[in-house]
Amino acid sequence: REWRRGRRGYGDRLSPRELDVVRLVATGATNREVAAKLSRSPKTVAGQLSSAMRKLGAASRTELAVLALRDGLVPEADQ
Repeated sequence: REWRRGRRGYGDRLSPRELDVVRLVATGATNREVAAKLSRSPKTVAGQLSSAMRKLGAASRTELAVLALRDGLVPEADQ
């Protein structure tokens, strides 16, 4: 598909903001904790989390954390 102006999306890759959310969720943070830490609303975090789960094919937060660890999205020091 030809690009027609505007900002390009990330396709099936995680955006930097989605990656931030995934990293914090993988450490066990709740949506409210993630929102407070990243200065976002809980609703924004929920949307970014949902998008990341869809892109990675995760059905739950736990599966998302496992996939993030497996794919090296979460640095070893943060585990």
